Amino acid sequence: MKTIRFSLLALALSAPTFAAELPQSAELRYSGNWGVPAVMTFNRSGNNYKITSNIKVPLYSIRFESGGTISGNRLIPSYYKDVRGGKTYAEARFGGGKVTYGKAGEQNTEAMTGTTMDLFTLAWQLAANDAKLPAGLRITNGKKIYRISGLNSAGNGQYKIGSGSTPINKYFLKRGDSTINYAFAPELHNIPAQITYSDDGKTYNLQLTSVKINGKEVKP
Repeated sequence: MKTIRFSLLALALSAPTFAAELPQSAELRYSGNWGVPAVMTFNRSGNNYKITSNIKVPLYSIRFESGGTISGNRLIPSYYKDVRGGKTYAEARFGGGKVTYGKAGEQNTEAMTGTTMDLFTLAWQLAANDAKLPAGLRITNGKKIYRISGLNSAGNGQYKIGSGSTPINKYFLKRGDSTINYAFAPELHNIPAQITYSDDGKTYNLQLTSVKINGKEVKP
């Protein structure tokens, strides 16, 4: 009986779990629609973090940027920006119990009754917290704020990166009339291996091609 208990304990300790400690830095390279390159970086300095996602689309580039503070494994955003062709297209700012958001030249203000995040910040929040949504979560794209009913499992599978493959856990949630899909790689620090979403009538499908964690390349 002791041997069986010991074996079960050893198996539990060695099995990969979903929750992961947020890294000091990460550089994730993706292939988007039609092979368009995209890069997402995560950096933390003390209790502060910054997430930047650069996507090169035909004719211009898009940069999604967000930042804030970290408490434990919880991300607390202070701002989010959608920058297109070098100009701010939309943004949101959080503080004083309120969120101010809108396209350039517009400004709307709402009381923050829960947590409001952009979809990239949410990806890291889910990776670090066993795929649990923050209480009262709402999602913003800078232009609007959407209420979220819940996160749904879409099963698991294998994801190919280079010459290797790694297990992934898949989830989806509804944002207004669109769907955001996430796939996380539990054996690669739970990084988001795939993010699919729609915005302004366009669908973006980011598929991971390479990753560096704390300055070192990580492979399956």
